[in-house]
Amino acid sequence: MKIALNEALLPTYQLIIDTLGKDNVYLVGGVVRDTLLKKETHDLDFACSLSPEEIHAAFKDSLYFAKYGTVSFKDGKNHVTIAAFRKESDYKDYRHPGKVTFVKSLEEDFKRRDFTINCLYVDGNFDVIDPTNRGIEDLTNHTICIIGNPEQRLLEDPLRILRACRFKYELDFQYEEETRRALLKQEHLISLLNKQKIMEEIHKCPKIYQEKMIEELHLEQYCGIIEPR
Repeated sequence: MKIALNEALLPTYQLIIDTLGKDNVYLVGGVVRDTLLKKETHDLDFACSLSPEEIHAAFKDSLYFAKYGTVSFKDGKNHVTIAAFRKESDYKDYRHPGKVTFVKSLEEDFKRRDFTINCLYVDGNFDVIDPTNRGIEDLTNHTICIIGNPEQRLLEDPLRILRACRFKYELDFQYEEETRRALLKQEHLISLLNKQKIMEEIHKCPKIYQEKMIEELHLEQYCGIIEPR
């Protein structure tokens, strides 16, 4: 399967490809998902086989987070984030990995991502790569499915509970059954999150669905009274 990017994204895409090399960088995540769903976006996320230092050297004026190997900057209306391939482990604070290892393999990088629909990569020939072998199927069937063991992945980072719920309403999708059961079982982990992070996820949800998200996850018991925007 090939992808056709919106024309407004093409100059930025070409800038990244020309700078880092066609064989070294992949579009990934929300921009791929939204483009295949024919939704507009100005956020371009890239995954790259180069080292964080090499990426930063290519975009010296960007915002650089060395620990996670990412650079971020704005190109016209487009927001760009480029992340070195990495794997993550030792989640000790229910939010951030205690250990980040930079790798060269897409097959290692994809395992850290949250949902199959956010784990579609696009190579320099605009071919879509589906490393979970079900991302395109889930996108077609409007299904939200956690990568790996759902309960363990939610324990690593409970913010995924809110993200799953937000995507359900934002995209009009439904949960895959094992994912649904894990979300119900692990909902209490929301109490471990910073209230500000909870509010950010609520406010990312379309306003008409914010009340439903609050009710579904019983967020008032974790945050008190919440006023949707």
